[in-house]
Amino acid sequence: MARSSAWLSLSLSFLVLFNGCFGRRQSFHGQESQNEKCQLSQIHAIRPTGNIPAEGGTTEFWDPNHEQFQCGGAYAFRHIIQPNGLFLPSYTSAPLVAYVLQGSGEYGIIVPGCAETYQQSEKGSEILDKYQKIRYYEKGDIIVIPASAVHWFYNQNREPTILVVLQRANPVSFFLAGKPGSSHQGQREQGRQQQELMTERLGYDGNILAGFDVQIVKDALNTDRETAEKIIGGNARGRGHIVIVQQLPSRPEQRRQPGRQGGGSSNALEETLCTATFTQNIDNRERADIYDSRAGRLTTLNSFTLPALSFVRLSAARGFLNKNWGLVPQWSMNAHSFLYVTKGSALIQIVNQRGDTILNEQVQEGQLFLVPQNFAVVKQAGDEGFEWVEFSTNENAMYNTFSGRRSTLAGMPADIIAASYDLSKSQAQNLKDNMSSLWFYQASGSSPSSSSSSGRSAFI
Repeated sequence: MARSSAWLSLSLSFLVLFNGCFGRRQSFHGQESQNEKCQLSQIHAIRPTGNIPAEGGTTEFWDPNHEQFQCGGAYAFRHIIQPNGLFLPSYTSAPLVAYVLQGSGEYGIIVPGCAETYQQSEKGSEILDKYQKIRYYEKGDIIVIPASAVHWFYNQNREPTILVVLQRANPVSFFLAGKPGSSHQGQREQGRQQQELMTERLGYDGNILAGFDVQIVKDALNTDRETAEKIIGGNARGRGHIVIVQQLPSRPEQRRQPGRQGGGSSNALEETLCTATFTQNIDNRERADIYDSRAGRLTTLNSFTLPALSFVRLSAARGFLNKNWGLVPQWSMNAHSFLYVTKGSALIQIVNQRGDTILNEQVQEGQLFLVPQNFAVVKQAGDEGFEWVEFSTNENAMYNTFSGRRSTLAGMPADIIAASYDLSKSQAQNLKDNMSSLWFYQASGSSPSSSSSSGRSAFI
């Protein structure tokens, strides 16, 4: 019996060892494959290459075949929703993180298994409607939407809503309403073909319910044939994926009812996605992780500060740099990062493992670019300052800095610095002593000042 137990223990040990080695081998090859995609000799800040128009707005897209998106394993959109525009209910094959660049409104995320615990009624009348929680968005919000979760956006205000969106690679959208169709008037043949191709590839050309027999839809929904035909889009004209609707009633009160509504058994979703917070404002100065009154500020969002990011394995950051200030050289230890310029301009330099400068240009508002994992980057604001939103492909993106009070250089002994860079011991010590700031530096030619930065951060 003892011998059998010993053999069983030994067998389990070999099994664990084999699985561990196999897992590490898979991880290594996965990283090797990803690195092969990131052999970039040049990077340029780019603008959207096309758009998918609809009745109530448009979706602008970057070329998904561009090498920056192939390297980063993600893809970017920009949704523009006009006043009274409804982005129709849909779900996607990949999780996404959206930044509200402009506007405000409401949105919904429908999670299966969660109860309809919110209700709407008129004074003195019975309950008219029950639904899952309605959420509200405003400028500066980061919105997290898990893969395959049905969601919709409605802009009930007077200015357009603009959402900058990053998704995991090869996303496809599945719409549950509407009918495809958009205007191609005034477009050249090549542009029209590109738009049609992207519309089809990204899933913006259909209503998935339209593929079912109308009788099946009628029976499944326990409704009449006319309603079923409208649901599958049979009688609708081609209005696209964003439609104009009449002003929907406001929902000033959303009273949550105790307990479950509608019966059914409990599941783990109710303690995770059902109660999760999917929105957090990242523009708020008061919650900056790094703040310097002269230089600027940086705010990060990860799965510790917004736990819903753990569902999508993405994180975000928001940066502000004042005129002639820069962020010290740094690199991401565990993520690719896509930066979208929201305002102003900056000199950006990105350097690869060979010491080649693969991006060295003044980036402008509306442009987007990739900073690959482990590539070093410097950001230096232009005359109008520099503002950006950053999406990273890890829910807890971590960065290392070369200079600054808690940097790699500061962590080295002075004699190691001296030997590495052929400096005298005093020169090396001066390098360390002169690091007065954690994150920022002032560009040459601007007035000197004594400035310090502080705060908590996901950076190390």
